[in-house]
Amino acid sequence: MHPLRERKCDDLLNDPTLESPPPEPERPRPPRVRRPRVFKLLQMSHYKVDDRPPGLFPELYLKPRRLDFYARQLEENMNVNKELLKRINLIQRNGGYVDCWMRPEPTNTYNKLLCLQRQRDLDVLRHDNLYFYGRLLIARSEQPLTKELEEAWQDTKHKLMLGASLPFILFKTEKIDRDIHDPAFDRPMHLHRTKVAMEVWVLGGSKIGKVSIELFTDLAPKTCQLFISLIRGTSSGHAYMGTRFFRIVPNLYCRGGDVAKDNGFGCYVPEGEVEPMGAENYDLKHSVPGVLSMAVTSDNEVSGQFNIIFKPLPQLDGKNVVFGRIIGGPTQFLERISALGLPLGTPTSDCVIRHCGLFMRSGQYRAGAPNTIKFPPRRKQ
Repeated sequence: MHPLRERKCDDLLNDPTLESPPPEPERPRPPRVRRPRVFKLLQMSHYKVDDRPPGLFPELYLKPRRLDFYARQLEENMNVNKELLKRINLIQRNGGYVDCWMRPEPTNTYNKLLCLQRQRDLDVLRHDNLYFYGRLLIARSEQPLTKELEEAWQDTKHKLMLGASLPFILFKTEKIDRDIHDPAFDRPMHLHRTKVAMEVWVLGGSKIGKVSIELFTDLAPKTCQLFISLIRGTSSGHAYMGTRFFRIVPNLYCRGGDVAKDNGFGCYVPEGEVEPMGAENYDLKHSVPGVLSMAVTSDNEVSGQFNIIFKPLPQLDGKNVVFGRIIGGPTQFLERISALGLPLGTPTSDCVIRHCGLFMRSGQYRAGAPNTIKFPPRRKQ
């Protein structure tokens, strides 16, 4: 561009009259006011007050059945009134004569018959009174008699004495700890231990569970052999199948396996022996939940009864022979059996060994025979 033309363009651009005006300041926006919404339907409608009384519909307030009953009653009243009016009309037409005397006059025969009728009525009343009096004599009060109360007290006294003879439990655990481990129970790698299975049910109820038991045949062989023989069943009919756990102390232990009497007072003598077997050893301890131990009497006799402990019980060490432990089964097996006992050891329900058997060395399962001994009758709880 030519320099002169370029200078004119610059002067034109620098002219103050051609500058753009400053921007106007922003004005605050007024707040929005919501107008009430008016519906066209209300504008078109006309207000009207209806002061007429509501219509009366009798069928809504009076049921037809009630109306029929009232109608029949009204008809009966009308018929009675008609009969009464007929009789009043008859009396008026006859002159209003009323005869209240008996005609003819009663004779002596009639009086005798009347006396006999009264005597019969009195005899009936006397018979009814005697019957009612006899019912009162034989009536029994709801309050028990003194003789019955004395018999109930004798039964309660026997239960108290029986409960007092059992050991008193002061401390109890509410949850069974399964994480306890005792290395004395570990099986050597080169050794095979016999395993048995036992299925426990509630008599007349549901199944508690089926557990697998490992026997310490290397530590207590004689005791394990006795237990295996009763699992299989002997020729004389003694077996664990069909017996019950007669003592269940919650959160401590349970005892069962009385193949002779099924009440804790029996003692099993092995076949070919004269006396029960003695205690083999007390090397193992009751240190793990689920341990099985053979009960030993004060005369050092093994009666075939076994214990299953729910917690470590050092007070049983040196008094019972430990011969096995539970290695498989439901996780709540011990808790379910523990819940069926009372603090003094009496079970609330019969916990029965329904099935039991032995696992052979090849892994084959062989079921045991049931107990065929006739147990003495037990006292009802």
